[in-house]
Amino acid sequence: MGHSSIEAMVPASYVYSIDECFADLTGFPDSLTQFGREVRPKVLRCTGIPVGVGIARTKTLAKLANHTEKRLQAQTGGVVDICESFKRDWVLRNTAVKEVWGIGRRMTAHLESMGIHRAMDLARADPQMLRQKFSVGVEKTA
Repeated sequence: MGHSSIEAMVPASYVYSIDECFADLTGFPDSLTQFGREVRPKVLRCTGIPVGVGIARTKTLAKLANHTEKRLQAQTGGVVDICESFKRDWVLRNTAVKEVWGIGRRMTAHLESMGIHRAMDLARADPQMLRQKFSVGVEKTA
């Protein structure tokens, strides 16, 4: 029911899991933060489950925005939009690399041994080095 509520509001969406989906907001004319604030009560009404909204230009960044929404819910009101570079960079500087989607415990240990402790460190790392030491997946994540 919650997914169908979101699907009715956006041109395209992708259900990732039972409690998570991504919505493509390309060309969306309204304020994305305002849209996120409209989604939350509609999903709550349909499912009885409170949700957080993370908005960004990629799925990985959207997951980081959602992670930030959970950490700072009192300040964010349940919606974090990091499409603007200064907001994105703040989140990257203030998020441990272990919180990045797809970076597991062993990968975190390897990255931290290389001086990559924050999501920003990963974003600034040399893409070729990441591919050679890890995989094309880590390169794309960065």
